[in-house]
Amino acid sequence: MKYIRFLEELGQEDLPLAGGKGANLGELVAAGMKVPPGFVLTVEGYRRCVPPVSLPPEISQDLTRLEEFSTELQKKILGIDLPEDLESEIIQAYRQMGSPPVAVRSSATAEDLPNASFAGQQETFLNVQEEKEILDSVKKCWASLWSARAIHYRGNQGFEDAEVALAVIIQEMAPHEVSGIAFTVNPLTGNKNEMIINGAPGLGEAIVQGEVNPDQWVARKPDGAVLRFTPAPRPSQMPTFSRRPQRTPRGYLTSQQIRELASYCLRIEEHFGGVPQDIEWSYGEGEFFLLQSRPITTLES
Repeated sequence: MKYIRFLEELGQEDLPLAGGKGANLGELVAAGMKVPPGFVLTVEGYRRCVPPVSLPPEISQDLTRLEEFSTELQKKILGIDLPEDLESEIIQAYRQMGSPPVAVRSSATAEDLPNASFAGQQETFLNVQEEKEILDSVKKCWASLWSARAIHYRGNQGFEDAEVALAVIIQEMAPHEVSGIAFTVNPLTGNKNEMIINGAPGLGEAIVQGEVNPDQWVARKPDGAVLRFTPAPRPSQMPTFSRRPQRTPRGYLTSQQIRELASYCLRIEEHFGGVPQDIEWSYGEGEFFLLQSRPITTLES
């Protein structure tokens, strides 16, 4: 296939092709983690369909004009007719996976980097199953590269818009009784002898976007023993989950499960050369799934 790479075929050296998120998922597979199967529509697909964008310098400082520029450009991208061969490769790869419900995730070439995470700047679409909906979601991901917020963020980080491209990850939905984020050092204090694990019932995307308050465990390195537990406020509405999890006074995960998750996270940190990691995970059907890993960008150097 010309435009498709399966996750097990990717590594850090493929960042220019698969974006930061896609390259890091390939590394998680290489590290032996339980990663939901999937593939990446590389930036070559984006570049074939989306002409180079030149943003006039004066627009970037005028929020009203930037919004107008963004809206018009996104409309053009959403109206693109995908080439038949590219469309065929996406559908063929999806059917090869067994046509399961998938997450369609953006993976920019300026994303999940050591000094700038770009977290939340591009779109993700969950529980997508119809083939047409997958193709439409690909274009929505491409368009999200040119939201006013994303353009503004890139400018603040010193990235040239002309240098940025977007790959798209199409990945089987993981079971998600409980999901969350783990940090392999304490990002609040900088303590390298502690990990922080945040978790809540249902899909982890709500935690990533700051839409729910999770339970929080502070765990000791390297054994994952729970040092402190802070329960989340009772949610006003229950989230969507693959199966309703059981909550105990110590949260939705047991101490043993925290130890297990901590061991995976430390293996990931070691795989990435000891660089502290920000890791997305989910738990369901009796096992943990690792969904993303990126360097923590908020630590003092």
